[in-house]
Amino acid sequence: MACHFVNEQEVLEYASITSSHHDDSSENDSQSEDTRQGNQIKNPILLKSESQFSESDLSNKIKLPRGGSVVMTKVGAIQFSMVPETLKDSINLGLDVPGIFIVPSHRFDKRFCLSVAEFEFPAYFSFFVKRRRVTLITDKEGEEAIRAIFQETLLGPKDLSKFDDDFSNDYKFKPDILKELGHFAKNPFNPNEPLTVDLLVNFLIFDEQNQVNLGQDVIVRKEDQKFLIYENGKQIAKMKNKVEILIDDAKSNAYIKYGLFSNPNDQQNVEHYFEQTFTPPTFGVTVLGCSHGFDPKGSVSGYIFWINGLGVMLDPPPFTTLLLRKNGIPSRLVKWVIISHNHADHDAGTFQKLLESEKTILISTATVKESFVRKYAAVTGFSINYIESLFNFERVIVGNPLKINGASFEFHYSLHSIPCLSFTVRLGDKSIYFSGDTFYEPNGLKAIFDKGIISESRYNFLISEDKWKNSLILHEAGVPPIHTPAKILAQLPTEVKENIRLIHTAAKDIPPDSGLRVPGVGLENTIILINQSEDSRLNAIQELSLIENIDLFKHANIHQVRQIFESQTIKSFQQNQNICVYDEIANEFYIIRKGTVKIHSENPAFVKYLHYGDYFGEGCFFNQNKRKANATAMGYCELITLSKADFLRIFQNGEVMQKLENLQIVRSQTQIMEKNKFFQQLTSYQKIQMEMLLNQKRIYQKHSTIQQYGVMATVAFFVVSGKAQVILPSDYVVQQYEGQSVKVKREDSITSDQNRQQQQQIIDQKKKRLSLPINLAMLEQQKPNIQTPEISEKSSLSEIKTYPLTSGMFFGEIDSIVNNRRTNTIVEAVEETEIIILESSSLRSFLSDNPGLMVLFQESIIIE
Repeated sequence: MACHFVNEQEVLEYASITSSHHDDSSENDSQSEDTRQGNQIKNPILLKSESQFSESDLSNKIKLPRGGSVVMTKVGAIQFSMVPETLKDSINLGLDVPGIFIVPSHRFDKRFCLSVAEFEFPAYFSFFVKRRRVTLITDKEGEEAIRAIFQETLLGPKDLSKFDDDFSNDYKFKPDILKELGHFAKNPFNPNEPLTVDLLVNFLIFDEQNQVNLGQDVIVRKEDQKFLIYENGKQIAKMKNKVEILIDDAKSNAYIKYGLFSNPNDQQNVEHYFEQTFTPPTFGVTVLGCSHGFDPKGSVSGYIFWINGLGVMLDPPPFTTLLLRKNGIPSRLVKWVIISHNHADHDAGTFQKLLESEKTILISTATVKESFVRKYAAVTGFSINYIESLFNFERVIVGNPLKINGASFEFHYSLHSIPCLSFTVRLGDKSIYFSGDTFYEPNGLKAIFDKGIISESRYNFLISEDKWKNSLILHEAGVPPIHTPAKILAQLPTEVKENIRLIHTAAKDIPPDSGLRVPGVGLENTIILINQSEDSRLNAIQELSLIENIDLFKHANIHQVRQIFESQTIKSFQQNQNICVYDEIANEFYIIRKGTVKIHSENPAFVKYLHYGDYFGEGCFFNQNKRKANATAMGYCELITLSKADFLRIFQNGEVMQKLENLQIVRSQTQIMEKNKFFQQLTSYQKIQMEMLLNQKRIYQKHSTIQQYGVMATVAFFVVSGKAQVILPSDYVVQQYEGQSVKVKREDSITSDQNRQQQQQIIDQKKKRLSLPINLAMLEQQKPNIQTPEISEKSSLSEIKTYPLTSGMFFGEIDSIVNNRRTNTIVEAVEETEIIILESSSLRSFLSDNPGLMVLFQESIIIE
């Protein structure tokens, strides 16, 4: 939402920055405020009360609820870091929104897969509300990246030569995109002046002394991974050049350590039980947020469209997948993400969702997708090709319906300041219209048409009343000329307004007695158009949706899937009814269709709660003829069941059985996932994925070589027992990263075979063991980001370092394996050591399916 507003008064009314109260009415206007708040999926960012913040001993530095801090100086408030929606922190704390920001050196947090330099809305607020430029303190590389981002979000793509390829040949309502973007790209306070990056942003670049002079004797200096602020020659503040993202969870410390990859369990083997689990409807929509970027009390807009039991997420706000996980919705059930456009209040959580768990399908036009990729290449520093490898892309051709899990989507371009999509989705006899960010006002559209900015066919499409005939209408409202005035929608017939839910707006901004309302927010307020269909075709699609999301069946062929479908039966269980009992003969495999199942044993530490889409009972397919645990229905449950005989008949001697056999061997002999502090944090689905890839054990005698130097990297492994050590050349800086991973960075690359042989000879001759100043056993008591001393330029190649490997640790030169390169380290057994192997092809497959881990593991060699 670039805020190209008509005048300052409307901006101030829209932002409501002085408002301390917020009427968050939802579907039922008679609900109390407490009830309404309880019915929301609350923004998971930690919002502490103002009284919890105090001045530091050194300065009047204020820590912000979402992360970062603000320092008061003579030149105004200076803020370090910009996590998404940070603008709202200052407003909620009663502070003046800062106009000066220090941009972190690392603008992307790999743990949370989130930008920590989201400058769009601070810049919009400064310009459109305060009528001033925002000042960003950064280096030259940061300026170039921010300019590249702003090109996509403020002005739209530079190159639109392939825009026509977004449409089918017979599409009649094609926009003249250059004219439309040019219409909006003007200074609203001086329409004769073009809108530019420099109109909104003042860049201050660190000089050769790594400092910036802000005037009035206020200086910001970058020094030793810190930012120091001086006033009148005296240091008044010190901030680490690292953003700590804070989230709203009682176990926030665990999230700080592991980020999105934390498992919020009460105990090591316990997953949360949810009294009321959510079962997706056949057709409906969950609203994750319905407000805008300036509303201090509301979350930005985001949605999940439920189609035959699976989710299509639209413009996800940050941390929404974490919230779904906490409510028993496996992230793999949300398989698709639609990007409507690339403003920060619509795409801030999109990249996070793409990386959070299993590989996701991104849906958009080529124009919007390519703009998104260019933007996040600048945000992350990754290459465009690398970013495109992190998701699967399904291209929208405007004018051709797109089928998603049985539903039909019809996409169009809305009228907005950058390319933006609207769509209608139909399933059975029901339909939902999503307007996208758009300007809809008949008289205003006529004026734009008269100026020759839009064609007659485009004008007729934009004012068409067909949109009002859908079962549910999600229409945005805001301040023109790039948004739709709510007062215009209030003029619609009553029967139309009954089906409208206003989005991208705060409830308090809706005209009183207009008959308009915002939707309820949260899973419990899901708008259901079709709960359970009587259409046998739709029911079959929903059953198949569950089956195809089982990791065991990932490589099943169409004949096998058909056999599963034909052989399955549906069984129901009442609350507290036993599904299977410890030590009984095991003959069935189960997939949860509805409800929650508790897996438990006599060991109170072993408790697991499974939900919609999870499965259990696969152990019965091998020598394990008896159940190793109890399974109990926590409420009414429906399970898809497949007998042992049918399963073995369908998958005999195939890849599925081989993977199951690997899984049983690993589980029965090692339970290796639970020995590793990081891997135990992964979801059950991810653990099973990796366990099925671990294929053989090896034992190495004392002093034997497990991995040689300079050979092609072909394996990674877990240490089952014993002790080994990694030997590294001296030209590597070793860093303990975020409490879970040891990373290495080579200062001077040695690539030739001659140099490799020289290095190997030196290591073989010297066999010198230098202890690192990092002790893995002490990591829990130490702070992250511990780094070895700088290596001297005169360091001899004969100097080497060692790093210990003990039970549960994972070793693998991730970058070398992913990129098919030679090894840079040696691994030797210190004593008799047993390992379990993960072949390089399997590791590449696992990381490809889990792109967030691919990003997090960059440069890693040890994960503990």
